[in-house]
Amino acid sequence: MREIGAILDGVSNRLKREHNDRAWAVWHIEALSRQKKLPKLKDLLHDAPKKSKRRQTVEEQIAIAHRWTAAVTRH
Repeated sequence: MREIGAILDGVSNRLKREHNDRAWAVWHIEALSRQKKLPKLKDLLHDAPKKSKRRQTVEEQIAIAHRWTAAVTRH
């Protein structure tokens, strides 16, 4: 029974997400239709290219792991 409940919860969450996605699209279509000048598409897209961040060195990762371990073991 728990498995069926989990499936139904997943379906319910999917339906809510799909509804919210459609509501978001409709709202933005209406809002953008009122604009005299449309914003650039790249500014509206979520996955717009971002500057690549500097990769952490091994030493930085080890230092972070030590700080995290110290913070966790204090409690």
